[in-house]
Amino acid sequence: MNYIRTVADSTAANEGLDLAVVVTACNSMRTIERCISSVRPIAATIIVVDSGSTDGTIAACERLGAQVVHHDWEGFARQKSFALSLASKHAWVLLLDSDESLEPDLQTGLVSAIRSVPAATRAIAINRRLWFDGGWLRRVAFPDWVVRCGRRGALRIDDRPVHEVVEADGPVARAEGICRHDSWADAADAIKRGERYAELGAPYRRASAFPLLPFLGSALAIAFKQGIVRGGLLDGWRGITVIGLFIIGAYCNHKAASAHRRRSKLAGS
Repeated sequence: MNYIRTVADSTAANEGLDLAVVVTACNSMRTIERCISSVRPIAATIIVVDSGSTDGTIAACERLGAQVVHHDWEGFARQKSFALSLASKHAWVLLLDSDESLEPDLQTGLVSAIRSVPAATRAIAINRRLWFDGGWLRRVAFPDWVVRCGRRGALRIDDRPVHEVVEADGPVARAEGICRHDSWADAADAIKRGERYAELGAPYRRASAFPLLPFLGSALAIAFKQGIVRGGLLDGWRGITVIGLFIIGAYCNHKAASAHRRRSKLAGS
């Protein structure tokens, strides 16, 4: 069932941009206010697709002038596809997760990109930087260019159970500036999410009969890429912690895939 909780006026008439911002959320009070506040200066309308928040998220969105549309949870990709469908009357749409927000330089950079890209350009990518436990990670998992903004009808979501990707149907430009990605409240939250994502993705991963070996390979690859190649060790304790969390995530992936492989064999025997 879908219904609109409230309707807000335009918050960006002074910018003259026909830009709709759509955000997916559920119990997102930790980050939703920053997310919405960061797009208010440039958005003609802001729509939050909520799948059943009980923590005050809906009231916070309404207070900040966003529309709130309830949509029962269908999975990450389908939730985002539904959100995009609500922006079909606008020339441009910006799709964000509730833990993503625009830094001031990206507000400026995105407006500039929308106004200056050639007519053939179909979408705009933004550069995410991780924020973890009160500070920036300037090297780990950075740069992280992701498509988030597109012309009407240009964006689509590949329907995978987790780590869905926004794709464009034509050329993509890049906007200057940084998108703050405040993915985890702390290390415990990161591990909990990693376990959930691993279970969701397990049926789609190739499992090894000896999972320890591929995990060790993944762990070494993560440590080398993020710690040495990208210089993540220079991010200090935050960088070392997040690299460790990436390795724990890889362990969860291999463990979940192997468990799914065993269950599938038992079911087929």
